[in-house]
Amino acid sequence: MKYKMKSGDTTFIGIANADKYMSFVDEDWSLNQLLKHFGEETKNANIMVFQMSVNGIEHSWKVKVTVNQENKVKGSYRQAQGYIRVTNKELYLVDYDCLTMAAQFNHRKVPDQNCSNYRISIQNGIYQVNVYQFYDVDSNSRTGSRLKDMLIEFHEVKDISSSIDTVYWCNF
Repeated sequence: MKYKMKSGDTTFIGIANADKYMSFVDEDWSLNQLLKHFGEETKNANIMVFQMSVNGIEHSWKVKVTVNQENKVKGSYRQAQGYIRVTNKELYLVDYDCLTMAAQFNHRKVPDQNCSNYRISIQNGIYQVNVYQFYDVDSNSRTGSRLKDMLIEFHEVKDISSSIDTVYWCNF
């Protein structure tokens, strides 16, 4: 599956289980509250959030997604590993706009209209997720693939062996 996240604020990108992710934080949330919330939901395997730019640069990310498939990755700018639970046979790639609007307004959920285009069809279960970022938007440089900016691999597992409670690659 290939996606191009071409609109919206992509300073942060997430992979969300819309069925379980509790999006609302506060009508007047702070960045610290939001990051803590992302961490709690990451620990619950409902979302994974990645800071894609230190300088707040937006980019039209080309993302390749694979399920239960081994990919030969020959170098990347950075990589991360985590877990996510699928409960409704779908996940969504979400951007910062989507996440913050849902965090501020109780009636808003993920995905929003824009991010509903980034639906990942996947069987229910627990997945180890390997994420590779090839394009460093802050320095306009590439390591590894020139055809995609990110690779997201989902590998079904029996249980979650470890979990984190932070935003991946976050410098706040």
